[in-house]
Amino acid sequence: MKLHRLILFLATAILTTTAHAQVGIYGIFDSTHVSTSNSVEPTAWYEGIGAGTYYDFLHFGPVGIGADLRGDQLFGGQQKYRSALFGIRLSVKPPVIPIKPYIQGSVGVGGASQSGFHGGAPTYNNKFQYEIFGGADLTVAPHLDWRVAELGYGRMTGTGSGYPPSADHLFTVDSGLVLRF
Repeated sequence: MKLHRLILFLATAILTTTAHAQVGIYGIFDSTHVSTSNSVEPTAWYEGIGAGTYYDFLHFGPVGIGADLRGDQLFGGQQKYRSALFGIRLSVKPPVIPIKPYIQGSVGVGGASQSGFHGGAPTYNNKFQYEIFGGADLTVAPHLDWRVAELGYGRMTGTGSGYPPSADHLFTVDSGLVLRF
């Protein structure tokens, strides 16, 4: 009889530690500064929207480890900038305060549009991109967080035509809403 109670106790303890929200879908207003060292692609600020999802698959007390998938579609002057990134994130949810800081490293592709020659359609110069993000989500409702601020720094390699290829520096600032499940 005691063995059944022990098994029930352990099962309840395990299930309640993993019962909190592990999946989030977010929409953000994004502003990214792309600085280049070549004359082909100008240094510019791009602004627009981004969206993504994360899944925290491991939990160790207040620490969560998971994956993040995100994309951006940004505009600046006559050009567009877009990216698609996948990363690993580490978040901490303190037991008392309703804020959850996180940090993540992401890799993927990104690039700015190039003007079409002789009236042709613009093309994207998609290159390898990596970026490190850090931010904090503030709980405002039971399943809704406000992404107060997120900062990112990264590089987009090989966008120049010379040798060695240039590496563009990226600086990102964004804010938005997170819906947790």
